[in-house]
Amino acid sequence: MDSLNYNNRKLRIGAALVASVYIVLHGRLHLFLKAITSMGFYVAVAASFVSAMLLTYLVHKITIWLDKHYNWRSKPVKRSLFQLVCGIIMPSILDVALMSIYFKVLGENIFQNDFFLVDFPIIVALITILNLYYLIHFLLLTEPKNLVSDQDEINNVSEGNNAPILTIQYSGQNIVLEVSTDVLFFYRSGRLTKVVTITGNEYPTNYSLVYLAERFQSANFSRINRSVIINRNVVTGYVPGVKRDTIQVNFKPQYYEAIQNKDRDLFRVTKENIVDFKSFFTSS
Repeated sequence: MDSLNYNNRKLRIGAALVASVYIVLHGRLHLFLKAITSMGFYVAVAASFVSAMLLTYLVHKITIWLDKHYNWRSKPVKRSLFQLVCGIIMPSILDVALMSIYFKVLGENIFQNDFFLVDFPIIVALITILNLYYLIHFLLLTEPKNLVSDQDEINNVSEGNNAPILTIQYSGQNIVLEVSTDVLFFYRSGRLTKVVTITGNEYPTNYSLVYLAERFQSANFSRINRSVIINRNVVTGYVPGVKRDTIQVNFKPQYYEAIQNKDRDLFRVTKENIVDFKSFFTSS
């Protein structure tokens, strides 16, 4: 899938600053007034802020990469595992490394002071909260919201044009797609059904794959597996699949860029769909 635009740079900076002050004052809040008059307080906050910014940036970049390769909705188990390892454990280890350097400069040993007893559990908790924020944000951004209204006709036919038209409401706009020329394929991602265009854009729709396959059968769309309905006009043929009793779809070169980040398994034609898929090439 395309990466989501979280647009949260200011939030990350603010969160890093608040977390830095909290970590420095954790367990010493009663000394706040005295601390703000000490240069050591600002040095500690600055060091903590640099570390926090690096950690939030790391989690941000890791999350964006995981969004593209391990969708929360379609691959929740794998995504949870990768998010735990890459989004929580790795940043926590990095923080230990950064803080060990900081304490070494101060002449302290990170294993002998109270860092692992006092500060580290709070840091891990804050990193976990940051990961939960991204999870919730992802689920909200990918939640279907009546993207196609009941009044929209999925196969509106304009005067003098028999091409089926799909109209989608997305981000406050009406997106009109001429299905046979604008759509590469429809696929199911978790509970969502998505439309992928020839430019690589994706739009959620409330229609099921069963309904879409039936309505667009006359436009040379056919189901190739449980999750995908493909536009046969955009493919050149097929090759034997890796798995037994399957074949793999070959796209026309002009569509390579639009599908380059898609899982190849999406384009595997399963046994029960092979005859129907091949019939298009034998009859054309």
